[in-house]
Amino acid sequence: MNIECFPGNGTEQLDGVTAHRDLGFLDTIIIHVGRNNLRQTGNLNYIVGDVYNLVTMAKTKFSTSWVGLSGVLWRQDVSWRHIGVVNSRYEWVAQTLGVTFVDPNSWVDNWDFGRDGLHITKEELDT
Repeated sequence: MNIECFPGNGTEQLDGVTAHRDLGFLDTIIIHVGRNNLRQTGNLNYIVGDVYNLVTMAKTKFSTSWVGLSGVLWRQDVSWRHIGVVNSRYEWVAQTLGVTFVDPNSWVDNWDFGRDGLHITKEELDT
């Protein structure tokens, strides 16, 4: 398994990163867009558009790979309702582009996060 992380990158930057990376042949690609800039977003349509472009790029560049889109994880400083709206739109992107949508909140509970309420605990990562 090869995991590529781009901390601090916004959705608008991941499209360029994907376009210029030579990752070779991959069986499976899971795109997990973080949530760091979710609170500051004035227009959710821009983020959804960027994710749409990112998934389209992945499908084009890795045409023989299975592509999945992982939704936004819950965080304490963003309401569940807002997270639900974002994930509903991401699910629409996935359905429209013919990829699989996964809502990570369906298997993560409050106690799976560290004290900061933002990061998954080490115990969760070990399972």
